[in-house]
Amino acid sequence: MRSPTLRNLLIHVALTYVLCFMLNGTIHEGAHAVVAKILGLHPVLHHNYVSSTGGDQLPVNLRILTPAAGPMASLIQAIVFLWLLRTTQRKSLLTLFYLWMSVMGFINIGGYLMLTPLIPYGDTGRVFAMLDSPMWLQWLVALASLAGSIWVIRNFTNDFEHQIPEVLRDQPYKPGQLPNLLIAYPTFIGVAITTLLSLPVPTFVSILYPATSPFIVFIVYGQLRRKKQNLVGRAGYPEKISIILIALTTIFIVITRLLVQGVEL
Repeated sequence: MRSPTLRNLLIHVALTYVLCFMLNGTIHEGAHAVVAKILGLHPVLHHNYVSSTGGDQLPVNLRILTPAAGPMASLIQAIVFLWLLRTTQRKSLLTLFYLWMSVMGFINIGGYLMLTPLIPYGDTGRVFAMLDSPMWLQWLVALASLAGSIWVIRNFTNDFEHQIPEVLRDQPYKPGQLPNLLIAYPTFIGVAITTLLSLPVPTFVSILYPATSPFIVFIVYGQLRRKKQNLVGRAGYPEKISIILIALTTIFIVITRLLVQGVEL
């Protein structure tokens, strides 16, 4: 990888992936903690879960709000950042951030819904259990979420393609090179880093999320690899690796590790 543009693309995407993953998790768990605090449950916010006491004293219509808050926050996050992405004409490092924040929000909500009948102690599993939902309905929701997640992620194909540096637009076409730098390599790097940052975990399932869920973006990877002509890059990136991006990623790594011990709200 001799070209600085290609090298910088890989580094920028990998850093953005790690930053967005940790911020995505903080938003999700923070929503649980804030709602629990409002309900008077004395929550303790950790890097990948929230513990609280006193929830059994609440009626079901209030108790359900705490587990539902995380997935709802992820859905709102996905929609808000999708709107920002699609309404920002100039593609840049900022829209790369919007892109991954939206994708990870959709992965979150879709993943929780897909696992509803399999993990009764998960967020949506607890919600459906509190509602006494029949198992057939939970499986229907899971299957619909699987199909919906595939459709949603597939529709990010053009957004990923437009995040390719514009300066590469007229370069000779090399199948796989740009999809590798834009999706494959950063995802492998990001998964390795974020999985380690997710330790320790309260349950085995908790480690499966950072280790496996992001690979759904390989739907987009396959779409881009199958294209027979040059990919249409529209993004402008800094000539050097963004110091701001490095700083933000470092800050959120530190925050994530501090939350391992838990912060009582």
